[in-house]
Amino acid sequence: MTRTRWIAGVLGVLTVALSGCVGSMQTSPDDVKGAGGLVPKDKDKDAGLVAVAPGFDIKAYRVVAVERFVVTDPKVKDDGDRRTAYAMSAFLQGELSRRLRESGLFVRVVNAGDTEFRAGSEPTLKLQGEITRLGEGSQAARYFAGGYGAGRTRAQAEMHLVDARSGRVVLAIADRRVASQGGAFGGSSKDYLRESFDDMARDVGRFLVRLARGEAPAN
Repeated sequence: MTRTRWIAGVLGVLTVALSGCVGSMQTSPDDVKGAGGLVPKDKDKDAGLVAVAPGFDIKAYRVVAVERFVVTDPKVKDDGDRRTAYAMSAFLQGELSRRLRESGLFVRVVNAGDTEFRAGSEPTLKLQGEITRLGEGSQAARYFAGGYGAGRTRAQAEMHLVDARSGRVVLAIADRRVASQGGAFGGSSKDYLRESFDDMARDVGRFLVRLARGEAPAN
């Protein structure tokens, strides 16, 4: 019986350790502020909450520059938090740039972190924003009860597209993701955060493609 229990225990640990993450989950953003008079309130199946300025036509723009997002979560306090914030901001900027290139909507997509950018004569958008929630959660809690939402990571960003010539905000987005499914020994917090930000970037691209087709935000 002792040997049987030991084998069962080992198999149980391996089952938990090898069970993977099922992906980040989108949830309702909190404390949304918006920008330039646009406050995201319309629910969209891809982008979370959105607000589109009257008359905005994304097809009129050939260039978009993706700027670095500032992390404004008040819970980012110590050096470790700040290092994570810096890394995640750079990651989100890179993923947004990549996803917008893949969308095919623009002739040129500029990652403003890689090169100095100045808007020229072509109609240009700037993608700006803030990471307003950045929580690593608890790896131990995810290991023991991740399937019940314990120890989940939190990632929330507010983004806005700005007409580079006029400075007018033409689109605002607020998206929030959480991840808590137990992976190997609770899963890496940074891996969960990167997954959440990658999903955000992917879904922003999807929403903009739909917008270019003339589709309204849809839940």
